Amino acid sequence: MKLHRLILLCCALSGYAQEPVIPTEFRVTSAFPKYVTADLEFRDPTGVKWPTFLYGKPANDTGKIVLDTAKPTAAFALLCDKAAQDKGDQSRRVLGSLTQPITATLTITAVGALGPVEKPKSGKPAHSAEMTGTLEIGGKKIPVKAKTNLVQHDGKGDEKNRALMLDGQFSLKGTDLGLPALANIDVRFGLTAYPVDAATTQKK
Repeated sequence: MKLHRLILLCCALSGYAQEPVIPTEFRVTSAFPKYVTADLEFRDPTGVKWPTFLYGKPANDTGKIVLDTAKPTAAFALLCDKAAQDKGDQSRRVLGSLTQPITATLTITAVGALGPVEKPKSGKPAHSAEMTGTLEIGGKKIPVKAKTNLVQHDGKGDEKNRALMLDGQFSLKGTDLGLPALANIDVRFGLTAYPVDAATTQKK
């Protein structure tokens, strides 16, 4: 009994003990809002190549994320078919050797247990989890496991709706994309998801 209490105390002090999450569903839909809600960044860890930035929206209207301590779920797809800073010499960029314009689709099919965020922002409920899925780009389909932070937004500031902000990271080998000159490529994805009621009402 004493050992059990000691373990719980250690977990609390280390920041790994969390309050149970009330199941909350967020929709990942291309229909709401009208502006872009997803992005992908590809970076060269050595800094030799410039980053490639892609952005877009969810690929369909059926995606969703359910925050739940007992059984979190996630199933959505992001279609990033537009490139930022697409003018000029693309050969200097990480994905410059791929056929232009580039389209990337990140499909998430599963999410692991909710855990703590290493560096949480004060005042905002946040969790971390490993998301599993595939990245389709340049004719390749690559399995990915992304370490992802999920931060709930309270509907104040620039984003007027309650929302769930996702920030995920994973790495690829250059050969995965047919780019043997690059040993590794660091990838980050961002997504804003909204609760069910936000898909029908939007604050002005």
